[in-house]
Amino acid sequence: MKIAGKTHINQQGFTIIEMVVVLIVLSIVTTVIAYRPATVSNEIIAQAEIFKSHLRYAQIKAMNDTVPWGIHIPDANSYILYEEGTDPASDILPGETAQTHTMPSVVTITSGVGSTYKFDEWGSPGTTTQTITLSQGTTTSNITITKNTGYIP
Repeated sequence: MKIAGKTHINQQGFTIIEMVVVLIVLSIVTTVIAYRPATVSNEIIAQAEIFKSHLRYAQIKAMNDTVPWGIHIPDANSYILYEEGTDPASDILPGETAQTHTMPSVVTITSGVGSTYKFDEWGSPGTTTQTITLSQGTTTSNITITKNTGYIP
């Protein structure tokens, strides 16, 4: 429609650029909400990986020495690097300032307390598969030491 030399443009709806911007914003918000992991079990996962690395460290120490090395679990809140015939062990745990690792208060060792998991000069824990269980609330994580080979998945 032309009125007194001016063209009047009838604007109804949205431009394609406005639609694309809205779709991009919605996709970003949806991705963030859908990807957000549950934080309940993050601590237990981290502690299980630290425990596995400490077991592997003890295994490597045993394979480079003439005496067994391992991990001793005195209570539900900590474990200690073990070297047979030496108290305490002559080395400290990697990433620690001592031979002992203390678990955060939300994670406990529920299976294996009072046990010592030793490795011989071949890295073997013996002829039985051994399992250590960590707990955080209702979430558990099992650490398995495979018999004969000492494989820790």
